[in-house]
Amino acid sequence: MSQLAARPAGALERLSGLSYKHPELLLMMDYDGTMAPIKETPGLAKAGPGLLRAVKRAARQPWLTLAVVSGRDIDDLRNMLYVEGIYLVGCHGAEYAYPNGESYTVIDHVSLAPVLNRVAQLGQECIGSWPGIFLEHKKTAVAMHYRLAEPSAALRVLAEFSAAVRKLLQENDLELLPGKKVLEIRPRSVNKGQVVQRLMGLHPQHYPIYIGDDLTDEDAFKAIRNRGTGVLVSEVDKLTSASLRLREPKEVLKLLKILSMRCEY
Repeated sequence: MSQLAARPAGALERLSGLSYKHPELLLMMDYDGTMAPIKETPGLAKAGPGLLRAVKRAARQPWLTLAVVSGRDIDDLRNMLYVEGIYLVGCHGAEYAYPNGESYTVIDHVSLAPVLNRVAQLGQECIGSWPGIFLEHKKTAVAMHYRLAEPSAALRVLAEFSAAVRKLLQENDLELLPGKKVLEIRPRSVNKGQVVQRLMGLHPQHYPIYIGDDLTDEDAFKAIRNRGTGVLVSEVDKLTSASLRLREPKEVLKLLKILSMRCEY
């Protein structure tokens, strides 16, 4: 059930209070638009030194378990935010890197590759020479970015692309997922709600918090709602399954700093 997220006034204080109310926390966060501002292209959204310092400091807290849950490939995520001692989850839950160095894969990206190659080919044909639209070909997904395109051109290309891949989606259990100036094709069998369920199962004594900014994070908000706290990052009120709202990534950074200063029990 969706609702308007709580207004941001007092959200940081309430989240800080949870860190004192519960001896151990499981803090799960999206990356783009949550920890780091969304940029014109994914490659520009690098973690600044302030964010890296805050994550590293938070990761050293014995009572706090951190997880970054992203739509990016896990190798890409690792390049953006390499911090020892935290979970990295890529491609909406297709790939896991555990704090102890072990890895876990949900999707066989090798067998999926021919289908995604065809999806990417069709996407490129639809884009043609239209400026400002480009494909991001991941291990288990293909994303069409149109942040730099004229709205009319983007609508035309997106409609053609959706029609061109419809049969492939039906035959291979894939889905179209809209996001912030991006349309992504991914396996139906993975989503961030499943990630949250898995991580909560691994840390049943921890109080879970999930922070995200986009439609893909709604599955996570729904999964955590009856057990923990979902936090939407948005400058405006939105219909969401999250219960709190922060305005921007700068407030997420501030929360990390606040949590890192908590005294031990």
